Amino acid sequence: MAINDGSKRMVVLFTTIFLVGMGFSIIMPVLPYYAESLGANAFQLGMLITVYAICQFVFAPIWGAYSDRLGRKPVLLTGILGYSFTFILFGFASQLWMLYIIRIAGGILACATMPTAMAYVGDSTSLEKRGSAMGMIGAAMGMGMVFGPAIGGILSEISLAFPFVFAGLLALVNAISVRLLLPESLPREHRVVRKIERASLLEGLRGPLVILFLCICLASIGESIHHGTFALFAEGKLSFTARDIGWAFTTAGIVMALVQGFLVGRLINRLGEEKTAATGITIMGISFVLFLYMYNIPSSIAFMAVFSAGVGLIRPSISAAVSKRTDSAQGAAMGILNGYDSLGRAIGPALGGFMLDKGLNWGYYTAIAISLLALLTLVIGRGRQRLAG
Repeated sequence: MAINDGSKRMVVLFTTIFLVGMGFSIIMPVLPYYAESLGANAFQLGMLITVYAICQFVFAPIWGAYSDRLGRKPVLLTGILGYSFTFILFGFASQLWMLYIIRIAGGILACATMPTAMAYVGDSTSLEKRGSAMGMIGAAMGMGMVFGPAIGGILSEISLAFPFVFAGLLALVNAISVRLLLPESLPREHRVVRKIERASLLEGLRGPLVILFLCICLASIGESIHHGTFALFAEGKLSFTARDIGWAFTTAGIVMALVQGFLVGRLINRLGEEKTAATGITIMGISFVLFLYMYNIPSSIAFMAVFSAGVGLIRPSISAAVSKRTDSAQGAAMGILNGYDSLGRAIGPALGGFMLDKGLNWGYYTAIAISLLALLTLVIGRGRQRLAG
């Protein structure tokens, strides 16, 4: 019975994150045009992405620590409702400054979702199954992001604002299902009773998980350099249109879901978390080299598949490693991890855009260097820890 209950929990959580990923990605193909319709230029559009990531960097550790005290379910609901209400408000904005205010509020609230979901997995799975479970949660997000952009593109034919309202209503339905169907995973007797405060990211750098935190930050910088510059790079190199780029991103979502759903757990069980993460970073770095030689739409799709395969191995394996090395306060640990992840997402697009202005290939040169630094950090850092142990 316990196994059935655990499986039922994971199915509900998987569906929840799938819907979060779908709702989030519905707005991806529409946001640039919607912001432009309210007077945004390219820099202002980039700042809409950056302020969201900065808010996640600041507040994800707070929400993670809060879930250790209050429980996972209330904090997860807060994050999903944050998606819901801010997306709906986004659809009714009439001035550019409103987008920034709503985007900041969305970043603060919505970042409660993923660290709490990862902590829920830590509460609900054994050490042996945790890597596979983390991979399934990542696959759920990836599968949602396969369908979202296509739905957003179709809905944008009604109006540019309608996809935001639809995504908000979808999140509201998601929140209701969580409230009714998902049980709490953290019993009261296991909750951490302490003053709620932001888990210190600097403290994380002084702890035993420092290598993993630095690695996720660097890997996230490399990943987000690509996400932030790929469209402009492809347009400048091969005159790609939005539809051309859409095929590549659809492929990315499919490969991400397949890797995280079926491959990452097996690799973790065979190689361990650190070697799996190192494999993913290596593959991601190779994809950045390949993008420099992209020559048509099929090559962009193939190279995006390589990129997504690498990224699909990194985040679940590092999340599993952090979870396994945390005896208590899973929420705080996942919050700090998510904070460093968000820091990388805040740095990457701005750094990539700056380098792209210097030269068409310079964004990818930078991403390659960052990938090498992430790999060296993981390999050398773990080697030193083994020697110290």
